[in-house]
Amino acid sequence: MTDSSTPGIVRKLIDQQLNFAAHDVELKDDDNLWDLGMTSLTCLGLMLSIEESFGIELPEEVLKESTFRTVESITAAVDAALEGVPAVS
Repeated sequence: MTDSSTPGIVRKLIDQQLNFAAHDVELKDDDNLWDLGMTSLTCLGLMLSIEESFGIELPEEVLKESTFRTVESITAAVDAALEGVPAVS
């Protein structure tokens, strides 16, 4: 059974970009992805995957390192874009 919630989809996309499952990394919602190996290139891939998967375009003001720091911060940005309201990050 796959998790189709926003955080579940975000986690799946993070794993696709950073390959945590292959390295037995148990990702928590507040783990710092940059400390776990995120690079600007993997972040770009993650952003594009998120936009494609959710059918959204993240607003320019959230395209910064802090937005892509944790599952929680990414989920908040996605939820805000889905609702059409500005995200706070």
